[in-house]
Parts: sequence; structure tokens; C-alpha cells
Amino acid sequence: ITSAAAFSPAADDTWSETVYEGHVTLEIPVGWHEIPEDQLELHSLRTIEMSGGRIAELYQHGYRPGDPELEVELPQILIQIRESGRLNYRPYLHLPPPEEMQRTRGSVVESLELDDAFFDHDRYLLRLTNTLGIGHGGRISVLSASFLTERGFFTLHCYTYSTHATVVAPIFERIVDSVRFDDELRYRPRLGDRWPPRPSSLAFAAAAVLIVVVLVLDLRRRRRSQP
Repeated sequence: ITSAAAFSPAADDTWSETVYEGHVTLEIPVGWHEIPEDQLELHSLRTIEMSGGRIAELYQHGYRPGDPELEVELPQILIQIRESGRLNYRPYLHLPPPEEMQRTRGSVVESLELDDAFFDHDRYLLRLTNTLGIGHGGRISVLSASFLTERGFFTLHCYTYSTHATVVAPIFERIVDSVRFDDELRYRPRLGDRWPPRPSSLAFAAAAVLIVVVLVLDLRRRRRSQP
């Protein structure tokens, strides 16, 4: 596993990236590279295969330090764009207890802990932090930051080994804090939001753990290849 110090850039050592057809900008640390589209497609295909077709998630962008052409390594960020339509923000002001948001685990996930769920009203941002225990792969820390937009959700799924979480967490926070939307996509509260509809499902919270199957496969393959 790569030393955590190897991907800890200076606070201002970043480059600006524009995604989502120019609607979103964010700052990526120097030394991090965009994951090629074919690698993102491979993530989705592996997830579909290992879940028996029950999980079909697409990721539009991804970033990680080092060579993006190599096998999956952590830390990494996967960006998911969901154009499910504009949602009322008020149901997220009073989130259910973490245990009610837990999802059924697959056979490869030994444990899943939803550590925290918080809605940032100022940024219309739902933050979920999870800790995953996976077979023979140790523990993985996951931060999912889902911004409400005028079209749906813009989510950053941030993964790192739990042993590196203290070092990598500030990097993830800087990236999440740097996200900016243009006027067309930026979420705008409306008068109708004052009267909340029926509480919406938080099923999308499970998206933070969907990629774990892929991680398990790659971690196991690397372990088998070690002398």
C-alpha cells in the first residue's frame, strides 16, 4: 500500500478542472490524474457482474494519484451525476437515524458502519461517511458528498484505506469545498420548498458502497500477485 505521505500535496498545490459540460468546477491536487473513461466503464461492468445485475451505477469522472492506467488503488474519487430531477431540500433537514439508513450488505462486505449523516443547508449538500470492512481487504473509509442541483444530484464518492484516513481526509475536504456550480445548475430554494412533500427515500445513500465489490476484486488480485 502506498505511503500516505505520497499523496499529501501542499494546501494550494491544485489544478482547476471543469466537468458536467462546463457547469461544475473543482480543484484537484497536483499529482492526481483523471481516470480514463474505459476504466470507469470497467468499474460499472464489474459491479453489475458481481451483484448479479442488481447494481448498475455509472460514474462520469474519477481522479486518483499516480498512474490512472494502473489497477484500482486508493485514495480515489469517483464522480456520479444523477439527473433525476430537482428535489425539495426540506426532507433532508431531518435525517433518520443512521441505523435506518443502513443497506443490506453483500457477501463480500463483512461490516458496514454509517458513521455520520449530515445535511449542510448552506450548500444543499448531503454528507455521508461510512467505514467498510471487506473480506481480506481491511477497512475502507468512504465520504459521499451529494450536492442538490436543479437537475438532481452531483456526488463525489471519496475512498481511502482507513489507515490513511487522517492524512487523506483534509485532501477530500478541500476538493469537496472547492466544488462550484454555474447559475444554470446551482440549486435555488423555492417557495414551494416550505411545504415538504412525503419524506423522500434516501436509497441513494447506498451509492457510497456500490464500488466496494470492485475494490474487493482488485485488492484480492493484488494480494494474490504478491510473492
